[in-house]
Amino acid sequence: MAETLLSFSEVLLFGRLVKDLKIKDRSRGERCGDNGFLAKQLQEGTDPRLARIYGFSYEGTYHQLPEPVILLVHGKGEDAFADSGEFARSPLSPSKSGVAAADFQMADKVKFWEYDKADYTIRMDLMTGMLEQVLLDVYFGSAGPAVSGAKVSGAKVSGAKVSGAKVSGAKVSGAKVSGD
Repeated sequence: MAETLLSFSEVLLFGRLVKDLKIKDRSRGERCGDNGFLAKQLQEGTDPRLARIYGFSYEGTYHQLPEPVILLVHGKGEDAFADSGEFARSPLSPSKSGVAAADFQMADKVKFWEYDKADYTIRMDLMTGMLEQVLLDVYFGSAGPAVSGAKVSGAKVSGAKVSGAKVSGAKVSGAKVSGD
């Protein structure tokens, strides 16, 4: 991957292919609307696959995800590191990591996929646990006075420090909170 003007808009996804999930039916069927952006990502010949993504690189910074997510990717991916025989290493080329210097190490067999930030994808968040945790608490919340490990879905939080909470999806901006 050479540096181009489009490199400023690229997102590099780092992860591994999920072997037990396959994309089978790619038919679009009858739908309202006509943009078909996501349907194009699933077409024959694009080699759509699902990968467990651990982190991503954007605008020169590597971001480790708090927990892996499953994203639609295309192809087998490229090796995220130079094969130097070490157990773990950070990528050696900015083309592979999106960063000029790295203070992280990439695990063996991690692949990367290159996309533009405006590309369409599918994201799947998986949760495991008791039905009480993964279904009832998500929709009805905790009934007790002591709430721990709160979860908010569909939120985007910027410039905030959140401890002990899982936040993903809604967008919060321009808010100011201060104590009395």
